[in-house]
Amino acid sequence: MYLNQSSIRTTKQLLNDIEENQKFFLGVCLKEETLEIIERKLNFADIREGQMIFPNPFNGIMSERNAIGEFIPQKSKPKETAYRSQSWETKDWGGYTHSGTSYVPYKRYPRLFIEPKEFKYVVISDEEGRQYFILSQEFENNEDNNKNILFGANLTLEIFNEVGTFIMDSNQKVINTSSFEIVNWEIIPKGEQIWESFNNKTIENLSNSEQILIQERFDYIYSFKPDSVRQGIGGYTGYLIFEFKDKNLFIFDSILYGDAMYIFKDDWVNVSKLTKREIVQNNLAEERIIHNEYWKHKLNRHLK
Repeated sequence: MYLNQSSIRTTKQLLNDIEENQKFFLGVCLKEETLEIIERKLNFADIREGQMIFPNPFNGIMSERNAIGEFIPQKSKPKETAYRSQSWETKDWGGYTHSGTSYVPYKRYPRLFIEPKEFKYVVISDEEGRQYFILSQEFENNEDNNKNILFGANLTLEIFNEVGTFIMDSNQKVINTSSFEIVNWEIIPKGEQIWESFNNKTIENLSNSEQILIQERFDYIYSFKPDSVRQGIGGYTGYLIFEFKDKNLFIFDSILYGDAMYIFKDDWVNVSKLTKREIVQNNLAEERIIHNEYWKHKLNRHLK
């Protein structure tokens, strides 16, 4: 079944031609309009078969839940104290400018973190040579998979306003996604300003204070002269990797959460291929540094 709409509440219509326990894929037919959407919404101008793409989180609530996850307030529990960083600037009586960062306490309900799905898309061809842009995860039509099917369908509808079910050949051949090329990072050219490398869509939801604080943090890390800076693309949009070869060290930082940076040692490539969920769950970071008043002191222990 192929649907053209913005969202669905149930999978009944979508799966009406898929047999029970039959395996299938979700996605869209690859055509000129689809390629235009991929370039505009996913920031990929030149995609090729076998390239796996992690959709960025700025296309709507489903894309955000897929890439970042979700924090749900637990209103049945008492409120807790949290801190919000805020940049400030003022002039004294002599006309001199002073600036700094304040950490303002506020009350909020405890938050339950729902982990991201981290679904990815890939370009494939069928036996007749037709091309599709599909989620790399294979689905099975049964009750246990219904929530994931509904999520994948609504994620695709949010991006393309269409979604279809596909059985790739008459033998229901399973697609081996391990051979696909995962593209998560691209190198920022030497001399390019880091902040200017972010597109407007990445930073438009940040307040002026947040932009100042994040830019200052990136500039501070860059002052230690990293050998390279890699910028995340797709679901890693808003993330940077600062590599320091002589220290066997790389720093994974983000504008999306604004709450922590991660310090890694050894080869950054293997870690960068993992999902954020895998990195956190397996405690692969050397240290997790919260973005509070002590972050510079803790970072200096690694860089100085």
